[in-house]
Parts: sequence; C-alpha cells; structure tokens
Amino acid sequence: MEEAKRFAGQRVLVTGAAGGLGRALACAFHEAGAALVLADRDGEALDGFARGLGPGVERHRYDQAELGSLARLAAAVGEVDVLINNAGILLVKPLLETAPEEVDQVIRTNLIGPIVLARHIGARMAARGRGVILNISSQLAFCGAESRAAYAAAKAGLAQFTRTAAAEWGRHGVRVVAIAPGRLLTPMTEYLTRDPELYKAGIARVPAGRYGRPEEIAKLALFLASEDGSYILGETVIADGGYVVG
Repeated sequence: MEEAKRFAGQRVLVTGAAGGLGRALACAFHEAGAALVLADRDGEALDGFARGLGPGVERHRYDQAELGSLARLAAAVGEVDVLINNAGILLVKPLLETAPEEVDQVIRTNLIGPIVLARHIGARMAARGRGVILNISSQLAFCGAESRAAYAAAKAGLAQFTRTAAAEWGRHGVRVVAIAPGRLLTPMTEYLTRDPELYKAGIARVPAGRYGRPEEIAKLALFLASEDGSYILGETVIADGGYVVG
C-alpha cells in the first residue's frame, strides 16, 4: 500500500503527542494521510508542534492521570479509527526512596489512564465494529531494572491489559496491540546520554550496540495499526535492539 495513502480518511488520536516519541508517531501518521487528533498535558508545546504540521490538526489539552479529564477528552474527540495510547511519565528512583504518592502518580498515568481512555474510545469502536488501539508499553514489562519499580509494574500491566482487551474486543472488530520500546533517543532519556560513561554502559547491554530512534517505533506503529497487521491481536511487540533477549 502506498505509504502516503495508508491512513487516508482515518482519524488517529495520539496521546502524549508533544513528547519525543509522540511527535514521531504523529508525524508518521500525518505523512501516511491520517487526520490527526493530538492530546497532551503540555498545551503550549502541543500547540506549537501541531501548528508546524499544518492546518487541520485537531488538538486537546488533558491530564492523563485524572479520570474526569480522560472522560472529557474522549467526549471531545468522538469517534476515531486508531487510538495510540502513548502518554506516560518516567520515575527513576530507588524503591526505598519512592513515596507512595509517587507510585500512585506513575500507576495512574501509565496504567489506569490508558485503560480508562481505551475503555471510552473502544466502546465507540466496538459499536461500529472496527478500530485499532495501540498501547505503548516498555521493554521493562519483560525485564527488571533498578530504580524503576513503579514504571516497570505499570508497563507490565499495560502489556497484560493489551492481551485481555484483545480477547474481549477482537470479536467486535477492535484490534488491541502494543509496542514495548527499549531505550530511545528522546528528551525522556536525556539523563542517559548526558553522561558519557553512563551512555557507554547503557548501550553495552544492547546487542544492537545503540539506542533506538523514535522514528523506528513509529514505522512499527504504522504497520501494526494498518491492514498489513490485521491478523495481530493482543501481542506486545518488543523493539529494544535485543536488550531483553541479550
């Protein structure tokens, strides 16, 4: 299928669209002809990014960790063909130093928020018999990592949600899939690249010998959300340069 027309006529909602991976996802679907609906907590950054994409890009400011905000976002966007549950936060902190409130914030943002938004959007998809929900999990759903207990737990939960939601909604024409990226070169991982020794130690654990690029994840998202990936349901595809298997 010609790339520029792959998602023509489809509305694609990308959450966390003002961040590094979110921007790459939005750009990829924009280039593939989708009508973009972008959402993020940072309204100013979102507006600037959306204006750069050109006219006709719908955008919404919302709070991923607040149930009422999620409901308002879902009501405002209406029906979409593809939901990319990308928004999330990273907490890097030893478990014994992590406050319960911080755990709560990570779980609400990275797990409860995507589930609730998928429930709102998925209900409309199921009613009309079609749609794709693509969740962004993490390689840490499949391996341990110090100082990331709450984050890893939330992303593991998102991978399992993907499996169970696919089992329920597949019969209604709604595909639920996920991607588990490894470390990517985004603003979220700048702390890893600022220190040359930390960066060197990090990539030494990656068989591919480098960190990933957001654009690589975006290309995988295009495949999974398109008809080319129509027989894939419930899977979380790991794209981490071999970190988990290495």
